Amino acid sequence: MSAADRERWEPRWRARPEDPGPPEPWLVERLSELPRGPLLDVASGDGRNALWLAEQGFAVTAVDIAPTAIARLNTSAAARGLRIATRVADLDEPGALEGLEGFASLLVVRYKPSAQQWDRLIAVLRPEGRVFLCSFGRERAREGFDPAFCIAEDELRALLEPRLRCLRYERLGAAADWLEGSIWEKRP
Repeated sequence: MSAADRERWEPRWRARPEDPGPPEPWLVERLSELPRGPLLDVASGDGRNALWLAEQGFAVTAVDIAPTAIARLNTSAAARGLRIATRVADLDEPGALEGLEGFASLLVVRYKPSAQQWDRLIAVLRPEGRVFLCSFGRERAREGFDPAFCIAEDELRALLEPRLRCLRYERLGAAADWLEGSIWEKRP
């Protein structure tokens, strides 16, 4: 991301409805596979997943590039009586996650980290911690979606293995915006 990306996202968050909406259905279905302990919600937006996870008893830290999104998350958390640590950060910056570490899990929903971002994210994940990734598959590009933001299993495996071990990989199909969900575990 860059300043241009921040400028692109800020108006989108300002224009969205106040209610962050429900959590990602795939996450809800896989909750039992999410280890208890500190969780980092990557590119959290206004926190629809972070809020729900905090309600489930998780200690959540949420990171997003858009100050408006994080401000909305903080407002929603306060209104619900939830404690969520938040940070406005550009994940392209080497120090974006400085001071954060020891996460039992990382949540990445509808976002595709770059190779450098993955390096920084994996570094804050404890051994045997899990990554829950649910993002756009290649099929979404057929609908005019920018293919640069689509994940592909073969590319993902090449990038993440051998640091992470894939526990689950599934294609969710057109009814779920051509999302692909996967669960990874950090090798000791």
